[in-house]
Amino acid sequence: MKLLHTTALCCVFALAAAGPLAAAGKTLSGVAVSSDLSAYEDNNVLKYWPTLEEDIAAAIASKLTVDDSADAPRISVEINKVAIDGDTKLPDSGEFNQLEGTVTTHEGNNNVNSVAKGQTRDALIGSYALRMTAVSGERVVPDDWVLVAPSQEDFYNALINAYATTIVERIAE
Repeated sequence: MKLLHTTALCCVFALAAAGPLAAAGKTLSGVAVSSDLSAYEDNNVLKYWPTLEEDIAAAIASKLTVDDSADAPRISVEINKVAIDGDTKLPDSGEFNQLEGTVTTHEGNNNVNSVAKGQTRDALIGSYALRMTAVSGERVVPDDWVLVAPSQEDFYNALINAYATTIVERIAE
């Protein structure tokens, strides 16, 4: 029975990894992540997570090839909202469970003719909103199990990586 459970878990993890592996052959000429949280006066996310933009960019780049000399598309991600249960003013712990933004894909050619941030003459391939919510809570587990709640950093990393994985999977389509 234990072998069956181990085999089932291995299959689940193998299938879960298939999405990012399929995108691993994908190349982009650039990945840019920025945030515009100006719509929310009370937003304080960068106080707690000052490297949010860099962390998302690194998570995306870790899942595919970024070659600035490649004739490949490039993406830009603009984070528009970070919140905890809808509230953009994070608690003193810095916890959040909602991440929203816009992902834009442009023709590549590594031709960034920017005059101002975000302006380019490269053709737009597509754009979409990406909203993600993470949920944690009380779970009922069998008596012989131990439930370990994720740390704040574990939760942050899981949400950032899930956001990046979703972006990469959409690129691979």
